[in-house]
Amino acid sequence: MKIKTLILYAALMVFLVLTMGPFAFVINSSFRDNVELYHGYFGVPRAFRGMGAAAMQVARGDARAMTIENSEGEARAVPPREALGHHARLAVLSYTRAWAVIRPYMVNSLVVSLSTAAGVLLLATMTAFVLSRYRFFGSRLLFLFIISTMMFPGVLTLVPGFLLVKQLGLLNSYWAMVLPYMAGGQVFAIFVLKSFFDGLPEDLFEAARIDGAGHLQSYRHIVLPLSKPVISVVLVMNILGTWNNFLWPFIVNTEGKHHVVASGLYVLATSAYASNLSTLFAAYVLSSIPLLILFIYATRPFIQGVTSGAFKA
Repeated sequence: MKIKTLILYAALMVFLVLTMGPFAFVINSSFRDNVELYHGYFGVPRAFRGMGAAAMQVARGDARAMTIENSEGEARAVPPREALGHHARLAVLSYTRAWAVIRPYMVNSLVVSLSTAAGVLLLATMTAFVLSRYRFFGSRLLFLFIISTMMFPGVLTLVPGFLLVKQLGLLNSYWAMVLPYMAGGQVFAIFVLKSFFDGLPEDLFEAARIDGAGHLQSYRHIVLPLSKPVISVVLVMNILGTWNNFLWPFIVNTEGKHHVVASGLYVLATSAYASNLSTLFAAYVLSSIPLLILFIYATRPFIQGVTSGAFKA
C-alpha cells in the first residue's frame, strides 16, 4: 500500500474519531450515574459490568448469590437471575425517566415538522410549477422578488413575526410555529423546485396538452412523479430546520405546553432533572433518533436530488 494511501486513511480515521467521539461519549454517559461520571468521564457503565457478570454466572449454571445495591445504597444478596434483571433495569432507568419527560416534546416536534413539510411542499410545488411552466406579465420579477428575501437574516423578522403572531392570537399553539415555518420555508423550496422544473422537457407537457390534460393533470401526473428526488431534498432540509429550531418555539410558547424537542431540552436542562446527568444524556440520545431514522431512509433520495440538477443556477 502506498504511503499517500496510508496517510489518507490515517487522516480519515482521525476525523472519524473526532466526529464520532462526542456521540459515543453521550451514549456511554447515558448509562452511567452521577457517581460514575464524577469519578471518570470514560469507562464501561457499572450496570453493564453487573449484567455481564450475572449473565456469565447464569450461563455457567452458577447459583451463588450476587450482591446488589438498592436505591438507598443498601447491599443485599440475590440469585444471579434476579441480579441480571436488576442491572438490566438499572441500565435503562435513565432512558425510562427521560422518555417520560421528553415524549410530549417529541410528539409536538413531529406534529410541527410533518405539518410544516406537507404545507411547504404543497404550496411550493404549485408555485414553482406556475413560475416555471407559464409566462405572464411580471413572472420573472415575481420570482426575483421571492428569492431576494433569502438575503434577509431571520433575526430581523423575529420581533415583527412575534408581534404578528400575538395580534392574531396564535401564541401557545401549533399554528404559532407551523404558519411562520411554512411561510419561511417557501423561499428556498420555490428556488430549488423551479430550478428543477425548468429542466423538465417541454415535449412532455406538449404531449399531455394534446391528449387533453389540463394544468392540474400536468402538475399531478408529470411534474410530481418526475420530481421525487428534488422533493426529497426540500423535505429533508425542511424537517431538519424545523426539528432543530430552538428560539422561535421557545418565545411563542410561554406556557410550555407546545414546546418542541429543542426548547424542551433546554427546559429539561434547567429543571430538577438537571441534577441527574444520565437522564439529560438519555434525553439527548432519544431526541436524535427520529433524525437518525430520517437520515437512514432519506440519504439515497437526497443524494439523487442533489446530483440531479436540483441546485443548478
